[in-house]
Amino acid sequence: MEWSRVPLIPLLLLLLLAPGVAGYIGVSGDFYSHTYYVPIGGTVTGSTVVISNPSNETIHVRMTYQVTPQTDLLTVEFSENEFILQPGERKVVYVTLKAAPNCPPGNYTVTVGGEEIKQVGNVSVATPSGALKATVIVTGEGARVTITTVDVTGNVVPVDLVLLSMPSKYPIKRTDTGKLEAIVAPGKYRAEAYLAGQLLNATEFEIGPNEEKEVRLVVKTVYFVAFDVVPAKNSEGRIGYAYVVATVRNLFKPLKDAEVVLRVSYNGKPVENVSVSKMPLLPLNDTEFKYNYVPIEGWKPGKYEFQMLLYSSGKLYAKTEIKTLEVTAEMAGVGMGQASPSQAEEEKTNVYLYIGLGALILVVLALLAFRKKSPIKVTTAEIRDGKLTVRVENTSNREAMLLRLRILALPSKVEITDIRKPKLVGGGKKIAGKSIGTIEVPDDDGSIRDAMESGGILVRVETNIGVSEAKFKT
Repeated sequence: MEWSRVPLIPLLLLLLLAPGVAGYIGVSGDFYSHTYYVPIGGTVTGSTVVISNPSNETIHVRMTYQVTPQTDLLTVEFSENEFILQPGERKVVYVTLKAAPNCPPGNYTVTVGGEEIKQVGNVSVATPSGALKATVIVTGEGARVTITTVDVTGNVVPVDLVLLSMPSKYPIKRTDTGKLEAIVAPGKYRAEAYLAGQLLNATEFEIGPNEEKEVRLVVKTVYFVAFDVVPAKNSEGRIGYAYVVATVRNLFKPLKDAEVVLRVSYNGKPVENVSVSKMPLLPLNDTEFKYNYVPIEGWKPGKYEFQMLLYSSGKLYAKTEIKTLEVTAEMAGVGMGQASPSQAEEEKTNVYLYIGLGALILVVLALLAFRKKSPIKVTTAEIRDGKLTVRVENTSNREAMLLRLRILALPSKVEITDIRKPKLVGGGKKIAGKSIGTIEVPDDDGSIRDAMESGGILVRVETNIGVSEAKFKT
């Protein structure tokens, strides 16, 4: 595309003779401030041209560009080609440079600007105004880069993503889907992820000729901004409970079926997982959670470790660092150098406990020897095409009636699906003896798939002749 060609002398006469024709377009922006590297077959976007109307008249503007040396294989595209500007109005126009696959490599000068379109009598006159120039280098070797923003569990997060050329930091390409693909010239680049204008994360990388690079940028869209554990003591210094407080910041979207779980360990061994809060929807922004923790068996001298975890539909979204609470003998109410009353009592009855325990073990072994296994067995569970396919085997000669199918997310055991009287593929509700039945469970929102990819799932099938459960993880 070239500048509009109008004979200079007639144009000047028309402009001089026509009252109120004289106008002016202001042209600014950052287009001129960079040297652009465009691989053949690639594009570069992100630079701007700002067109302003400082006059007291409404003007009609058409964007123009020129490439030197002239070629149709290096082109410029504008976010808007023509528009109207009111007096004092300005418009930001984004520029995209495109090099065709057969564009000759080399250095080019690209000039971009605007021209005012006026009607003078029966003649449409285009008056070029200020323009911006930049050097564009078309490279013969390109590279392909794919950048994906993911959360801590590996799920794609649709945030604003921009690819910058280094060291100039001019933007090459943008997207708001969380996944960006571009053909670029060999060199150094920087990827930045934003949400609501806030920088979430950034990374720099280098790519060579004809290289294909994949970059995964982990962003924290839902995370804990505060977490603390404080012992609550009485006047004698004994601990009554541990005051646990945490704040979750949600910048992503309201999360359904949210649960906050407190994980507790004692001297390095897991003790329990406590459900601190369950809510149908975790809102945006900050939400505070508080909990007074007391061990089931009471406090004992030693090291307690605490960690908060956030789940949504059984999928882990965020977790805190581990906080440690050292409980001394005085805090637990145990005197130094002597056993507590409960410990003394235990010492007195140890012999009897050992005898009783031995007898109990013998009884359990006898029961196990005669116990019959459930004739129902969950053999496989596979996620495919938006459905979970569960295969159940009936090893007995009796017919089995399906009563219930439950799917729980691990490790929190949050229930994802609970189906009463599920049906087999084909419509039946009974599994004949010595046969296998198949149950399909819809996974429309992807919660089952997400759970299998994170902590796994527990599938439990209940029938009139037995119950079976099994764990699965992809």
